[in-house]
Amino acid sequence: MGAISPYFVSRYGFSPRCQVVPFTGDNPATMLALPLRPLDAIVSLGTSTTFLMNTPAYRPDGAYHFFNHPTTAGHYMFMLCYKNGGLARERVRDALPKPADGGTGWETFDRAVFDTPPLDMARDGDRAKMGLYFPLRETVPNIRPGTWRFTCRGDGSDLQQTDDDEGWPTATDARIITESQALSMRLRSRNLVHPPRAGLPAQPRRIYLVGGGSLNPAIARVIGDVLGGADGVYKLDVGGSACALGGAYKALWALERKDGETFDELIAARWKEEGSIERVDEGFRDGTYQKYGSVLGAFEEMEKRLLAEEKHEQGH
Repeated sequence: MGAISPYFVSRYGFSPRCQVVPFTGDNPATMLALPLRPLDAIVSLGTSTTFLMNTPAYRPDGAYHFFNHPTTAGHYMFMLCYKNGGLARERVRDALPKPADGGTGWETFDRAVFDTPPLDMARDGDRAKMGLYFPLRETVPNIRPGTWRFTCRGDGSDLQQTDDDEGWPTATDARIITESQALSMRLRSRNLVHPPRAGLPAQPRRIYLVGGGSLNPAIARVIGDVLGGADGVYKLDVGGSACALGGAYKALWALERKDGETFDELIAARWKEEGSIERVDEGFRDGTYQKYGSVLGAFEEMEKRLLAEEKHEQGH
C-alpha cells in the first residue's frame, strides 16, 4: 500500500522505510500458516472448533462460510465454525471418573475413546450410536442447547432417539461426541472433496490440526477415522499460534516477494516440513471411513428432526 505517513514517523518514531500492507483475520491467517493445497484441510481445536479448506470450487451454502482466499486469486476459503468444541468435550470429560493420580481427566477421556469402537459397533448387527452435545446454542446447525442421543442401523436406516433413562454408559459419550463433531464437518464439506488419487473415496488429502486439542491423540484418531486424510493427519508445531504465524507469513510475502511471485511459491521456498509438522495419525482407514459414510444421512436426519422439533415447539 506504500510507505507509512510522515506524521507517524515524526510523531511516533516509525522508520520512514516502514511499509503499510493489508492484513487479514484470524481464520484466513490460520490458513496461511502452512502451504495449504487444494484438498488439504485444517481443523482448529480450541474452545470452539473451526474447519477450514482451500478450494478452487465456489459452492456457497447457507450452512457454511465462503471467502475469497486471502492471497490466491481464483481460490476460496471454506469455513465452518462451531461454538460447542472444546467446551462440549470438557463437559463429557468432567462427567467421567477422576484419575486417581490427580491427572487432568483427559487421560480417562482418551482411554474411553480408544476403548470404544467406531460408532460403538463392536459386532456386525450392532446399532450405530450418534449424538449431539450442545452446552450452548449451536450455529451449525442452529439448534438449542441440549444433549440428544440416537441410534440407527449400520446402513443408516431406522433412526431412533434414545430416551434419557435408556442411554449408554458415560464413557461411551467420549467417543460419540468426538465423532459427532467430525461427522458434522464431513457432512458439510462432502461436496468440496473428491478422491485424492485413484482407488480412494472422496476425502481431504491431508488434515492439519491446530489449537490446544491438537495435542490430544484420541481426538486425532477420531478425526482420521471420520474425515479420512489420504496422506495422514498432522499437527502443526506452532498449533496454538497458527494464526500469528500465518499473519507473519502474509507480511513477509508483502515485503519480500519478487515480481509475480505467489504466496505459495515464496512460502514453499522457505518451508521445511521436517520440524514444522508431526504426523499424528494415519488418517484414512479403509472400511472404517466407509462405515461413517453409511450413517452420514442418518446424522443429517438427526439434525433435521431436532430443528423441526424446536420449530414446532415455538409454534411456527
